[in-house]
Amino acid sequence: MRNKSVFFASAAACCALLASCGGGDSATPTPTPTSTGTPTPTPPTTIDFDFTKAFTATASGTSFNYAYFAPTGGSEVWSEGSRRGGEAKITFAVSPESVTLEWPDPSTLTTFSAADLLTASPTLRTYRKGSDGLSMELPFDNVLRVAYETTIPYTRETVVGNLHGYRYSIFYNTVTTTTAIASNLAYTGTAQVVGGKSGETPPGVFSSPATTLTVTSSDKKIAGTIQVVEFVAGAPVVRAALPISSTLTDSGVFAGDTEDTANAFKGKYVGSLAGPDREEVFLIFEVQHTDGRKFLGSLIGKR
Repeated sequence: MRNKSVFFASAAACCALLASCGGGDSATPTPTPTSTGTPTPTPPTTIDFDFTKAFTATASGTSFNYAYFAPTGGSEVWSEGSRRGGEAKITFAVSPESVTLEWPDPSTLTTFSAADLLTASPTLRTYRKGSDGLSMELPFDNVLRVAYETTIPYTRETVVGNLHGYRYSIFYNTVTTTTAIASNLAYTGTAQVVGGKSGETPPGVFSSPATTLTVTSSDKKIAGTIQVVEFVAGAPVVRAALPISSTLTDSGVFAGDTEDTANAFKGKYVGSLAGPDREEVFLIFEVQHTDGRKFLGSLIGKR
């Protein structure tokens, strides 16, 4: 996922990020985003996600946020992250160009225009206005991943610095075919993954190789494994291997618990097939270790 730019927030966005990350200038050692269990995605209406056309999309239960903390003059380290419930909305206009994200918190986020455009391609569109930023990523056709970045002043215990926060929402097209799944379906994609130990892990440490999720036609189960990898001395080391195994609902939604007993990580995931004929899939996952390490991320795949 191409989401490494650093941005500042407006005053309203600052307040909202602190609310969602659990603090402000206080003695709280680690900002903690509000968790709402495992909300189930609510499919939107069918949208033509085409950056040459205007569109508006909404989705519920498909958002998450996370943050890194940097002391003044120091480097960023992982703070906290969590899935979020509630509805998100993305509004994109072409003439004149504008894009606005409404995230499931009470803030009003910056609206971007053509003058703020940094990158434009059929699969990626990024904006920057002053120090606020937004990206829209469309890896395929039916799942849009939107990221909004902010940086706000923050005091962690007695350490003054900045909190660099990310709000994510995934928008997707629901399955419309009523034809039964007659043969196994295989979806391949590469997970975006962040996390580590609060106060210690710098950004960019973890990644994930390509993952294949398979839907078995006989029992309508989706299964696969998401690996979280850290490169040590140039060699990949698997830090977590998260099994996915759930039965699809009639609309293609799935959710469940995941546990990597070998590496002592466990948590939850939720996702859905996407596209009129089940062309794509997405999921969001959040897992934690007893030592405080956490991994959070999303996967978009295509068959």
